[in-house]
Amino acid sequence: MLLQKIYVIAGPTASGKSELALRLAEKAGGCIFNADSMQIYRDLKILSARPSDAEMRGIEHLLYGYADAFYENNVQDWLQRAVDALKNCDKTPIFTGGTGMYLNALMQGLSPIPDVDEGVRALVRAMPIEEVKARVQDCSATDPQRLRRALEVQLSTGKPLAYFQQLPKRKLVEADFKVFFVHPPRAELYAQCNNRLIQMLQNGAIEEVRRLMDMGATGGVMKAIGVPEICAYLRKELTYDEMVTAIQLSTRHYAKRQCTWFRHQLLGAEEIVHPQNFVFTV
Repeated sequence: MLLQKIYVIAGPTASGKSELALRLAEKAGGCIFNADSMQIYRDLKILSARPSDAEMRGIEHLLYGYADAFYENNVQDWLQRAVDALKNCDKTPIFTGGTGMYLNALMQGLSPIPDVDEGVRALVRAMPIEEVKARVQDCSATDPQRLRRALEVQLSTGKPLAYFQQLPKRKLVEADFKVFFVHPPRAELYAQCNNRLIQMLQNGAIEEVRRLMDMGATGGVMKAIGVPEICAYLRKELTYDEMVTAIQLSTRHYAKRQCTWFRHQLLGAEEIVHPQNFVFTV
């Protein structure tokens, strides 16, 4: 059976993935699918570096801005949306983003974790995080969201989350994946991160976060790089310069973690060191 070809352009933040995806889409007659967990939020357009209408250059973009400010990131939901969108896509699919869990789920599949009872979910969400930590079993996670997810599964099924994670993964997308790893030199990448932050702040990132605070947002959007630091600035806990320095540091750490993850997970990917000079052959 001839499998559908799907292109994947992965890499750290500010590495030039979006521009590469656009160039490939123009050359291959493609549409672009978002694989960034923060670009799904409609109220975080600036800080997530979501492409503007002008930057999309008339290319169809999917899975961008579909979540509200109270939505918690959910890789299963994203993957199902991707599967549904692929069914209706008559162009060459190009997935681009820096969220490893999304791309891994797309290419490798997901563990068969049963649905969580809504009553259990509400109960766990209302628990203090210390109680969640005390009750969850066989879980090495430290992130509060992952700990709550593990306890939800445990209480709904009677088995720890680790039990389901050890089962064979279920693939929802069978395709011929052509994967690119965008990995600029570190000094160049960090400079791009710093320059983009200044541009974001000039384009209204602080007001964007102020609106999130005013609406009482509680979803994963509040964990995006830059949001906690700008919140601290708006609460007058940081000066402007301290805020900028803190965001730049968080961004560098995040980019480094992304590079490490992709280097070990995207085995066989074609590495792009200088994206501005790269030419696709399709």
